[in-house]
Amino acid sequence: MAVILTGCGNLSNVSPEGTTDEPVWPSPDRTMFSHSGTQKGSWPVPEKLRLIKAGMNKDQIYQLAGRPHFGEGIAGVREWDYLFNFTGPDGDYVCQFKILFDRHMDARSFFWKPENCSQEQEATRYERTVVVK
Repeated sequence: MAVILTGCGNLSNVSPEGTTDEPVWPSPDRTMFSHSGTQKGSWPVPEKLRLIKAGMNKDQIYQLAGRPHFGEGIAGVREWDYLFNFTGPDGDYVCQFKILFDRHMDARSFFWKPENCSQEQEATRYERTVVVK
């Protein structure tokens, strides 16, 4: 039963080391974290996101980024997805952020989507970060 539950929360094929060659992104319309109206996701504090780094556990990341914004599963979940709103020089924009955990549930890989979110990525200290177009 534990093996069945382990796979339920992972969209991507996550290796035991917490990596993937092909991240799979949930549809932003499927977020379980939204404000009243059509606003999806959250407005994080960028300085807190910049503190996230490889080796952190889920509790530490939860304190910095909040709860994942999508139905991530029940047990053994090694993939968290977020939908963040930011304000830049050209106005508001939305970014998806993915964290993959290794078999010990420590964060190992971080992904941003789309490309204009690379400014958030450039300001952070991630072990492995991939920007997806």
